[in-house]
Amino acid sequence: MNTAEMPAVAKMLDEAGFHGVLVSDHQIYPRELSAPYPATEDGKLFWHPDTEWPDAWVLIGAMAAVTENLRFGNNVYIAPSRPLLQVAKQVATAAALSEGRVSIGVSAGWMREEFELQAQQFENRGRRLNEMIEALRALWKGGWVS
Repeated sequence: MNTAEMPAVAKMLDEAGFHGVLVSDHQIYPRELSAPYPATEDGKLFWHPDTEWPDAWVLIGAMAAVTENLRFGNNVYIAPSRPLLQVAKQVATAAALSEGRVSIGVSAGWMREEFELQAQQFENRGRRLNEMIEALRALWKGGWVS
């Protein structure tokens, strides 16, 4: 689906009484991968190289702006490939725009290239994700956090 069509589709789903929408997340589509895709038997990607990968939280904010009841989440968000404060701010902004109709599902990720292009370490992504979850919860409570 074309990214520009997604808010209109979300509005139709909302009006039809659907519960929610999940948005997929990848930052890049490298020409060559250093590891096979873990979700297929042959290790090959199943999406076309021209597949659009809009920013999950910008898209959720846009869809939330034209809906009233539809809930939003992701399937799944590769949080440790990004800086902590960027993740906290984007998700919090989408939550504010949707009046709390968002949830976040996070993963450590599998694609080394996504981490390298964001200047994030791949080897410690699981530990960093655990630390991020704790920090995100603290940041989203409000008030001063250190």
